[in-house]
Amino acid sequence: MGKTGGIPWEDVYDYVLKCSLEQEPTAFAVTALEELDDLIPYNQGLVYLLDEQRQVCFQHLVNIKNRWSNMYLGYYSNFGTDDLSLNARVDEIAGKPLVKKIIWANEPKTEFLTDYIMARGVRYSLSFGLFDQNGMPRAAFSLDRSNKACFTDDEVALLYTCLAPVSGLFKNFFTDPTSVPGSKKTIQEASLDAVLTPREREVVNLLCQGLAPVHVAATLRISISTVYRHIANIYKKLHLSSQQELLVRVLGNR
Repeated sequence: MGKTGGIPWEDVYDYVLKCSLEQEPTAFAVTALEELDDLIPYNQGLVYLLDEQRQVCFQHLVNIKNRWSNMYLGYYSNFGTDDLSLNARVDEIAGKPLVKKIIWANEPKTEFLTDYIMARGVRYSLSFGLFDQNGMPRAAFSLDRSNKACFTDDEVALLYTCLAPVSGLFKNFFTDPTSVPGSKKTIQEASLDAVLTPREREVVNLLCQGLAPVHVAATLRISISTVYRHIANIYKKLHLSSQQELLVRVLGNR
């Protein structure tokens, strides 16, 4: 497992790649939820897809009985002033995925807490959302734990790392058909290929697979100093400063 600064880059790459293979938003949402369990384990999970009126048009549940979802959608989701409501005002922050960690023991004692959260045995939740090209929420996810282990800061950081490219991929399902022919993703890929040389693209692909520079050198049969020169050129051309930024830029365009 290739790691840099505690991030399992090879696993992140595999996760984003699996998501990128899906061709429509429902399959994408299911894959995004289920495959995340390998990176950030959870006991229960769900995803709701929303239409332009913020009404649920698709749901996928993991280890949650339908009656709990029916209870939420039929009652609690309609609390317009509640942060936990699907009707609550949520604005996308440019460049930062929407993520919220909840320790339910620290939340005010409410009917929702006792009759829905505690009744399901949930102790901790990690929720996040995905948006369309216009900044409108189109998918709401929740990862829930019923054991004693709270989601750690490292796991939250890992989720942010995964969501940076995944958010971009999800937006492509909502590209305005009246815009310039070809998706934004295709245009960016063409731009990337035009900027980098064939050798630089080889280096990028290997780095995004989690290989360290020394292993990139061995794979391409070039010196380590040449690899670092290529990396410096790549960062300069793409206006980047770290491997994390490179991963987000490249995987977000696939």
